Amino acid sequence: MDESTLRVELLWIQQTMEAANLRAAASMLAKRYSFVAVAALYSFIVFQKKINASTENVLLHTEDAETMWLPKVFISEIEAIEVTEGNRKILLDELLDELFAHQIEPIWSALRKVTKISKLTLWENVAVYIHWLYDLLLANEEIDNVEVQKVLQYVLEEAEGHQFGSYHHNPLARYSPLPQYVEKQKQEVRVRQTCCLSYQTGAKETYCRTCPVICKPKKGVIVHE
Repeated sequence: MDESTLRVELLWIQQTMEAANLRAAASMLAKRYSFVAVAALYSFIVFQKKINASTENVLLHTEDAETMWLPKVFISEIEAIEVTEGNRKILLDELLDELFAHQIEPIWSALRKVTKISKLTLWENVAVYIHWLYDLLLANEEIDNVEVQKVLQYVLEEAEGHQFGSYHHNPLARYSPLPQYVEKQKQEVRVRQTCCLSYQTGAKETYCRTCPVICKPKKGVIVHE
């Protein structure tokens, strides 16, 4: 996607989500696009199927322009490769290359160039949803917890930097905080390191429950604006 086209899309997202600026719109796009990674990893772990996650095969489609803007993820080519014990590592590496190095990282770079938003925020947006998937699958007694841990720990911590683009280290590895008790929330949460700027969308101006702005306001919050 060229810069002019991306800017048009971001302006539409800004208007639809009532975002204060293009940075907030960019972060919301990144959060929605993160579901592509969640869907691909869910298929890999639960259905033992490796989908074609190339850029040409993935589409975000919006039917109704509501303020929340929740687009649907469409996969053009539905044929998938069966994951076996023998090909699991090879297919997982292929999936990460397709998802991150060749699809998500170029989008993040374009968003950074157009809006100046930090990639730290964009990568944490992905990490948050992968951790959400991690917790969801671990809580499901019908799914092999060992397999869940092996795959998602690899994605979040062990995969090499080049599988995510031109990185020396895995950009997701810095976002694996242990849950901590937050008095204001009255529960344990994985507190973000960066603010996703969702409070700059809509009329309510509310923060996420994992937002560092409300979970640890006295410790120097990274708000990349």
